Amino acid sequence: MIRKIALFILIGFGLNAQHHECFELPASSLEDIKNDVFYLASNELEGRLPGTTGEKLARQHILRVFKSAALEPALLGSFEQEFSVPNRVVRMEGLNTFTYKKEALKIDEDFYPVAYSTSGKVSGETEYVSFGIESEELKRDDIDDKDVRGKIAVLEMSSPDGIHPHSKYMQWHDIAKRVKLLKEKGATAVLLVKTKGNANSPESEFKSLESCGLPVIYIRNEKIAKKLRRKRSVSLEVRLKEFRDITYNIAGLINNVAPQTIIIGAHYDHLGYGGPSSRYRGDAEEQIHNGADDNASGVAGLLSLVRFLSRTEDASLRAFNYLFVAFSAEEMGLLGSKYFTQQINKIPNLQYSYMMNMDMIGRMEDNVLAINGVGTSPLWSEIINPITCDLTLQLSESGVGPSDHTNFYYLNMPVLHFFTGTHEDYHTPDDDAEKINVKGIFSTLNLMASIIRNSPVGSTLPFTTTKVESTKAPKFSVTLGVMPDYLYQGQGMKIDGVTKGKPGEGAGLQAGDIITQLGEVQVSNMQSYMEALSKLEKGESATLLYKRGAEVLSAVVQF
Repeated sequence: MIRKIALFILIGFGLNAQHHECFELPASSLEDIKNDVFYLASNELEGRLPGTTGEKLARQHILRVFKSAALEPALLGSFEQEFSVPNRVVRMEGLNTFTYKKEALKIDEDFYPVAYSTSGKVSGETEYVSFGIESEELKRDDIDDKDVRGKIAVLEMSSPDGIHPHSKYMQWHDIAKRVKLLKEKGATAVLLVKTKGNANSPESEFKSLESCGLPVIYIRNEKIAKKLRRKRSVSLEVRLKEFRDITYNIAGLINNVAPQTIIIGAHYDHLGYGGPSSRYRGDAEEQIHNGADDNASGVAGLLSLVRFLSRTEDASLRAFNYLFVAFSAEEMGLLGSKYFTQQINKIPNLQYSYMMNMDMIGRMEDNVLAINGVGTSPLWSEIINPITCDLTLQLSESGVGPSDHTNFYYLNMPVLHFFTGTHEDYHTPDDDAEKINVKGIFSTLNLMASIIRNSPVGSTLPFTTTKVESTKAPKFSVTLGVMPDYLYQGQGMKIDGVTKGKPGEGAGLQAGDIITQLGEVQVSNMQSYMEALSKLEKGESATLLYKRGAEVLSAVVQF
C-alpha cells in the first residue's frame, strides 16, 4: 500500500478540508437498513434470481426509494437499463458429436459440450497449448511457440500452481478468458482436458451459456485426453439452444451541479433456489437462498446513502454528484456491471471521480472491515488513513476481484470495494436476515461518507493500475474443504465455514476453529496452511491440531 505521496501530486486537486473525525449518518438509518435487509432477504422474493418475480419485487423496492428521494433517472430518461441473461441451455438431440480416429465417442461418457461453447461444426488438427496463459507480468507464455490458427486447441483446465484462492495465476483461472484468447489467436475450437494439476470438471448440464465464440468440448475420457497432448486429427459438432431472460440494472442520479460524480453501487440479485453456485449440500433438492449478506446488505447500504445524500446540507458531501447503481446478474459473472460499463458513455455530461462498491457488508465481526482497491489511486491512503471510524481496516491494493467494482477498474477508474468477510452461510440457504449486523452496515456507511468528505473536489481522482500478487503460492492436489476467514489476523488459520462431504467435515472441524498444525507443518497463517496442503497427496492421512475456544484439539484427516 502506498503510504507516502509526493506533495506535487496533491497540488491542483482542490482537496476537501481534511476531516479527521468520523462522519455519522442519522440514527434513523439503522431502522432503514434493518427494514431493507429483512424485505430483500425475505422468502417472498425467493432469492432474487434474475428474470424472476422475486427479482422484480426487489427492483420495484429499489425504484420506490430512488423516486421518493427525488433522484433523476440516469439512463436516457429511465431508471432501468434492460439487458438479457442466460436462463437455460438444451442440447439438440443427436447433434453433439466428437470423432477421434474415425470412432464416434459417447456423449457424457467420453465428452460433452460446456457452457463456454457456441454451436458449430469443426474438423482439423489439434494443437496442445498447456494452460493457455499469456502474461508478460507473470513471465509466462504457453502459446508463444504454438500456431493455433485454423487448429483445434487443447487446453488444460488447471493452472501451473493449481486452482486455489491464493494461486499466483488467479486471474487466469477463468476458462472463458483463456478460450477467448485462443479464439483471438485463430483457434477454431477448444478441447478442455485435465491431465495436469487440479481442477473441477465443468458442468455437463447448465442453465446459462456464456459463449466464447467457438465450439468448446470437455474431454472426459482420460486416456483420450492424454493422447490429445500430441497432434491428432479430430472432428466435432456442437448444437446448443439457449433460452434467455430479461433483467435490469437500476440507476439514479443526485445532481448537485458539481464538476465530479461518484458512482456508488451494489448488486441486488442472488441465486434464487440455488443452482450451480450454491454451496448447499443438504438433502432437500431446492431451498430458497435469501442472500441477506450477499447482497441485501449492500443494497440496504446503497438505499440508506440514497436517502441521506439526497437531503444532506453538508457542504463537503454536496460537492459531488452521485450516480447510484443497483446491478443485476452479478452472481452470473458480473454481467450487469459489465453491460453498464459498456454503455456508460451514453450517460451524458458526467465526469466520474471514482466508484464505491458494497458487496457483503452485513457480517462485521470485531469491527473489522476490508477495503479492496486502495492501490487504484495514489491518493487513497491520504484520504482513508485519518478516518478509520473506530474500525480495524484491512486494506488491499488490487482493483480486480469477484465483484462489480472490477468492471469499473477496467475503465481506468479508481475503485473501492467494502467487504466484511466470508462465512459458513455464504451461498447457502442459511444466509438470512436475522444474522445481519445492522450496526456493522451503519459503521461501513459512516466510513464511506467520511471518505467522500475527504476526497478531492473539482478534479478526477488520479488512477493507477494495480499489480498481480507476486507471492509464489505452493501447488497442492488436496483440499480440506473449509472456507478460511480472510480477515483473521491472529496466529493460525481460522475457519469461516466447512463444506459438507469434504475431509474437514469428516475430521469434525467447525466454523470458528483455528488450525495450528497440519501434518508436520506449523500453521501460523494462510501461506503456511497452503504449504502444509502442498506436502499432502490424495489417499494420505495427516494429524491436525486446532484450537476451539480455549481448548487445543487433534484429529486425523483422510484426504
